Amino acid sequence: MQPKGNNKLVLVDFDGTITKNDVGALLFDSFSGEKSKKIVSEWLKGKISSKECLQKECELIEITKTQLKNFALSQKIDEHFPHFVDLCKREKMNLVILSDGLDYYIEIILQKYHLEDIPFYSNTLRFAGKKLVPEFPYFERGCGNCGNCKKYHLKNLRRPKQKVVYIGDGFSDKCAISEADFIFAKNDLKSFCEKERISYFKFKDFRDVILVFSREMETFGLIKSKIQKAKCKIAIRN
Repeated sequence: MQPKGNNKLVLVDFDGTITKNDVGALLFDSFSGEKSKKIVSEWLKGKISSKECLQKECELIEITKTQLKNFALSQKIDEHFPHFVDLCKREKMNLVILSDGLDYYIEIILQKYHLEDIPFYSNTLRFAGKKLVPEFPYFERGCGNCGNCKKYHLKNLRRPKQKVVYIGDGFSDKCAISEADFIFAKNDLKSFCEKERISYFKFKDFRDVILVFSREMETFGLIKSKIQKAKCKIAIRN
């Protein structure tokens, strides 16, 4: 179902963008004794797909549902992200989270911070005893490489002539940014944009994103008024 609102769609990656840690990577590193790093390296080199990467990572570890819940509850988000959520609500921008990670820990972390009303699309997880079994409900509709292709979701959610802002930090975001009007990038996504000469706004956290919105986005038609810009600045100071 397409989100309702004005003519702006804001898509945000989860691991390492909303959260301070790359939750999935930390999970598999912690419970595999860092054996997962070799698998991730194969994915980064293009030897395996992100779907294969996640399947192999899950095969490496044993973990109970309680252990995974406690691990998820220990994770922190960018403290400025709730202010950004408030900005999107005020401006009636459609905010959606896209992740190539797992729904189980995403739901727990969003609930922890009372952000569970934000829609998200991700891979799903079921438990088979102490084994994790990832499932990929959107794989067949995507690019064939990503477990959960973010470009597919962008194109599916975007309405005609709708401007799209994409905010991310990693290789799983590469598919989507070719379709976005405005890109906020850090870490590996920033390096990719520079290599491919793709225009982007750099950021370290959502304080930077709010600052760019308040400073420049009225020009691009994303922030409606100077009054709303003033509200953005208040959020930054807080």
